[in-house]
Amino acid sequence: MLELQHLTVQSKDRIILEDVSMQVGESQSLAVVGESGSGKSTLLKVLLGLPLRDLWIAKGQYRWQGEEQLQQSSPYPFVGSEIAWVSQQAGRFFYDRRTIENHYKDLVKSLKGRTPNIRSFKECMDLVGLEAKKIAPAYPFELSGGMMQRVAIALSLVSYPKVLLADEPTSALDVVTKLEIVALLTRLKKEEGLSLLLVTHDMAVAAALSDHMLVICGGQVIEQGATVQLLESAKEDYTKELLAATPRLQKGATDGDHFDL
Repeated sequence: MLELQHLTVQSKDRIILEDVSMQVGESQSLAVVGESGSGKSTLLKVLLGLPLRDLWIAKGQYRWQGEEQLQQSSPYPFVGSEIAWVSQQAGRFFYDRRTIENHYKDLVKSLKGRTPNIRSFKECMDLVGLEAKKIAPAYPFELSGGMMQRVAIALSLVSYPKVLLADEPTSALDVVTKLEIVALLTRLKKEEGLSLLLVTHDMAVAAALSDHMLVICGGQVIEQGATVQLLESAKEDYTKELLAATPRLQKGATDGDHFDL
């Protein structure tokens, strides 16, 4: 469904991403794992068609639904409709002077002509366990970080997307709320048949949410494979270091159960 082949992104004096290949099929989940500065953010920008500023794509192919996309188009027409995006600290992307319901209406207006199916506000809120009547008139600053993350996830599903790109969706949350968001995403994957592309530095979250994992360091893919396999028998020292620095993973985490933090 979504495929990158031999992607290389560079600046004037260095390579940011080098020969990166990956794919996410229907109802699959892939975690891209790496520390800050590993190239994860640049990879996400390429997938979303966001401006790369002083960087450019030196080579590579990007296919969505089997069709080659124009490089560095901003944004791609399928982003926001067929591919949804949720970021860390979702509240930063909301305007404090507009209610949550007004944000929903703005989003629906932006999707006009781009998708045939739109969920109602209540349907969106029901998906994430929020009461629409209470949330609709609320302003972003009135809601907690965890509630705003739920609202962002809810609105990302308004157009029945096929893929959800989640960029560090739990990094700004406390432990209890993090567990709740992981459980929510696990449930939505199953109920909605969503494909999930998770970008994170957190091995515990990656283990809980992904079927496959891609470990990136210094802009290069150094290890990839089934999540269970990497957790049990990582080959590269960098992957082992990430695992060692991660709080103990509970058996069953990769089946969407629970994990220790």
